[in-house]
Amino acid sequence: MAGRPLLAAGAVTAATAAVVATAAVRQSPWLTRLLGHQATVVVAVPTAAPVVALTFDDGPHPVLTPQILATLDRHGATATFFFLGSGVERHPHIARAAVSQGHEVGNHGWLDRPAVRMPSQAFEADVARTARAIEAVTGAAPRVFRPGSGWFRPGQLRHVRAIGNQLVLGSVAVVDLTVRRVDREVAFVLRRLQPGAVVVLHEGREDRRKVVPLLERLLPEMHRLGYRSVTVSELIAARADGHGRARSAPLSPDGSSPQGRRAGRSPRH
Repeated sequence: MAGRPLLAAGAVTAATAAVVATAAVRQSPWLTRLLGHQATVVVAVPTAAPVVALTFDDGPHPVLTPQILATLDRHGATATFFFLGSGVERHPHIARAAVSQGHEVGNHGWLDRPAVRMPSQAFEADVARTARAIEAVTGAAPRVFRPGSGWFRPGQLRHVRAIGNQLVLGSVAVVDLTVRRVDREVAFVLRRLQPGAVVVLHEGREDRRKVVPLLERLLPEMHRLGYRSVTVSELIAARADGHGRARSAPLSPDGSSPQGRRAGRSPRH
């Protein structure tokens, strides 16, 4: 990415990786704000612009992902889907549909498993295999990566950065993956929403179907509060400068993102 790194780089230690992952799991507001400026992964993005990134893990699913895409389309929102390579192989038309509708597809590994437990060589092969599958189907190589279960080792982070990807966690995560109480989870997300937030949601399995009504409730409330949902890469491009103002930065040599080009669309009524 052109310009200075999104988040200040430095020595990556096991302690750093643990603190960053803990911030994502516990969702501590002060720790999230600190890491948003100083860590080596994307937890949240420092910006004054009223933009947030909705992200979905573990798809594509033959039923849920098309429903999510339709819901996003009705509300004029864009998002980032961290797809599994195995799912992209089984449902290539859904991955293509996501990109054609302006969304971003990120790398979430080949299978739904904790990345932190994988040996280094297996992890690197897994990331590469998934990236190839995504690029073969969508025509665009993924630029963002989220480790399975959200935990990672320092060497894994170094590898992800070395291949030109940003490692993305999140600042607001719905930890009840089956969303047993939609109203409660919508209220939880809205309480923690702030400019530059990265919201983590899950799909990919039938028992997570309530993510669709959650999204139906969440998007109108986000719009009412003045927020726009953009892709992670677009959120990174809106990072704040030293004075807290949002500024743009190109994500590719031509100044555009290869995935996700529909940010800022008006909701359909």
